[in-house]
Amino acid sequence: MLDVRERLAADDLPQRLTLLGFRDDDRTDALAAAAAVLERPVEVAAVQTMAEALVPASGVIGDPWDGSLPWPWRSEGTDSAYGAGVLELLALVVTVDEVRAYHASRGIGGDDSWRALSDLGQQVFVHRLTYGAFGLHTHDWLRVAWSGVLYWLGRLQFNLQRDPRDPAGAAAGTWVLSTHIPRSGPLNPTEVDASFAAARTFFAEHFAEFEVSSFHCHSWLLDPQLVAVLPATSNMALFQRRWSLVGEPGNGDDDAVFFTFARRPPVDLTSLPRDTTLQRAILDRLADGGHWYVRTGFIPYAGLFTAPDETPEAESD
Repeated sequence: MLDVRERLAADDLPQRLTLLGFRDDDRTDALAAAAAVLERPVEVAAVQTMAEALVPASGVIGDPWDGSLPWPWRSEGTDSAYGAGVLELLALVVTVDEVRAYHASRGIGGDDSWRALSDLGQQVFVHRLTYGAFGLHTHDWLRVAWSGVLYWLGRLQFNLQRDPRDPAGAAAGTWVLSTHIPRSGPLNPTEVDASFAAARTFFAEHFAEFEVSSFHCHSWLLDPQLVAVLPATSNMALFQRRWSLVGEPGNGDDDAVFFTFARRPPVDLTSLPRDTTLQRAILDRLADGGHWYVRTGFIPYAGLFTAPDETPEAESD
């Protein structure tokens, strides 16, 4: 059984947090939180319980929890004395070795392993950007990385998952690489192409027993309304044109606001900046009573689309 106290007090914890993608201010706050928790047996026990629920999921392809959570009594990132979701954050930190051991069992090198897990630091950064404070509100999303199926390959992240068009897994080729766009700069078409190529190679090498048929994306960035309001050569328009859409749209208003402005509801839309084409487009449609939608798209392996060789409009990202 892992020893939470030993891992929170480890001399190399600052270096580990750096490898996990923590910025300087977030690393300082995480170290202070770890030291404070060590003085509180009840909170040490809470981190221990969550960590022990996380560990068995390493290497389970699919949904390791069958829809449940490793922190059911704290599923909303409840505030602690150190900030929202900080005990969950520490549970993720202390279980890094178990996830990295799974990566190693797949022949995945240290750089790729740490890069995958650096989404923790990225999510802590996004929390501070959103709420102006140290914490973590996307701990449920991080279960994907901690199960060992999410990898950050260049500009994009990918995780192995069942093809949602065949959830029962009855047909051949029922696995896809679900594609995610971290908040880490423009969607440069050349970098996106390189990520898709790297993902095909990476998963073919390290997860060869899974027959992957296509890339999958479920995002508000696939809303065709974006193409109507952004320049045709913008990064986002070029990214969207790669995908063939399926299924019905879902409500994406909150996603559009969060990923454009780093704000969670409730939001005073009149207080948000209107500096870019994208920002103005998002706010104008909502102000007029319109909506944005989340769409699902696929790119088949057999016909991987390469974006046109255009110069993107930087202001749209």
